[in-house]
Amino acid sequence: MLLISYEFALFFILAFVADRVPFIRAAKEISALSKESIKTMKSVIIDDSEKQKVLLANAAAIFIRSLKITGLILLILIGGYLLAFAGDEFGIVKISVLFSFLETATGIIISLLAFGSYFLLKKIYARARL
Repeated sequence: MLLISYEFALFFILAFVADRVPFIRAAKEISALSKESIKTMKSVIIDDSEKQKVLLANAAAIFIRSLKITGLILLILIGGYLLAFAGDEFGIVKISVLFSFLETATGIIISLLAFGSYFLLKKIYARARL
């Protein structure tokens, strides 16, 4: 039972952290840059050399934002590993047992329930505040 509780708490905390990270904003910026690139390519007014400069700048901006998203994902994964490692160091649950449990259907269901419950509680709290 301790293993299930620890896994639930671990993924609940990870959901909290993931919610605070600006993934959506970065994805919207990538989408806007992509749309701008498409408009640039379709334009008959802009000279080809100018199109090339604009498209190159947009490609670089998309690449930077993609790296930002990748870095944020890596930080969340590292944080999750550190929380799992802390549980092992404090004798709550062995990290090897936790990772083995995460590979089972029950572990996957528990992790999905933890993520879902965080966002459900957040939605309920937001409605209660209004």
